[in-house]
Amino acid sequence: MRDTHAIGSPNTCHNGAGADGAAKRRGGRAIDPVAIALVAVAAFIHAAWNRALHVEGDRVAALTVAGLVAGVALLPAIVIRPPVGTAPLIVGSALCQTGYALALAAAYRRGALSVAYPIGRGTAPLLVTLGGWAVLGQTPAPLALAGAISLAGGLGLIGLAGWRNAQRGAVGFALLAGVGIAGYSLIDARAVQSAWPPAYLGATLLIEGALLAVRLRYDPAGPHLLGRLRGAFGIGVLIAIGTVAAYLLVLFAFQRSAAGRVATMREASVVIGLALAREGVGLQVWLGAVLVATGAILAAG
Repeated sequence: MRDTHAIGSPNTCHNGAGADGAAKRRGGRAIDPVAIALVAVAAFIHAAWNRALHVEGDRVAALTVAGLVAGVALLPAIVIRPPVGTAPLIVGSALCQTGYALALAAAYRRGALSVAYPIGRGTAPLLVTLGGWAVLGQTPAPLALAGAISLAGGLGLIGLAGWRNAQRGAVGFALLAGVGIAGYSLIDARAVQSAWPPAYLGATLLIEGALLAVRLRYDPAGPHLLGRLRGAFGIGVLIAIGTVAAYLLVLFAFQRSAAGRVATMREASVVIGLALAREGVGLQVWLGAVLVATGAILAAG
C-alpha cells in the first residue's frame, strides 16, 4: 500500500548521501530479527484483508473507502510531523498505489484468490531486489538473490496453473499489480529514511483514496459515487485497518533492513493467502508455495 525533490537542495543532498550509505550497510548484512518479526505479522494481516477484498462485490469502492479512512485517521501524524521534504515521493507512491489498487481489483474480478494474490505479490520481489540494487545501491547478497529467484520460480508455477485454468485476465492484471508494488516499495524505502512513516503513509493513502474516488465518480458502469462508498463502507474500514497496520510494520522494517530483503520476505503472505483462500488448489500450486517459503528463508539469510 513509496526521492527526487529532496536531492535538489544542499542539505538534502547530504542527507540523501547518508541514507544511501546506510542503505548499503543494511544491504550487506543479514536481515535484522526485528524486521523479520515485523514483516511476518504484516504478511498475515495483508493476506487476511486481501481475502476479505476478494469476496467483496465492489472492490474499487472498498479500496477507495480504505484509502480515505486510513488517510483521515493518520491526519494527526501528518499535522504533528508533516512529510514536506518527501512531497514528490508521496505523489509518486500514491500513483503507484492507485495503479496497484485498480489492477488488483481487476485481477480479483477475473480469477481465484489462490492465483491472483500470489502472482501479484510475487512479481515484486525480483523487481524490487534489482531496483534496490540499481536505484538505492543495495547490492543483494548471494542468499538474497537466490531467495528472490526461488520466489519467482514458485510463483511462476502458480501463474502457469492459473493460465491453464482460463484465468489469463487475472494473471495479466496480477502482474500489473506486482509492478505497482515494486514501484511504491522502492519509493517508500527511500522516503522513510527522512520521513516519519505514519505521516508519510497517511499522506499517500489520502491521495490514493482521492484518486480512486475520481475514478469512481467518472465510472459510467456504476451507480453514484456516494452510494457506492456507502455500500462498501464496512469492508473498506476493515481493509483500512489492515492496510495501515500491515504497511506501517513494513515501513518500520524498511528502516532496519534493505528494501529488497524486506519486500522479498513479505512474500511469506503468499503461503498464508493460499491457506486462507480455502480454494481447491492442485499440487503445482502447493509446490510453488514451497518454493516461495524456501525463497523467503533464503532471503532472510
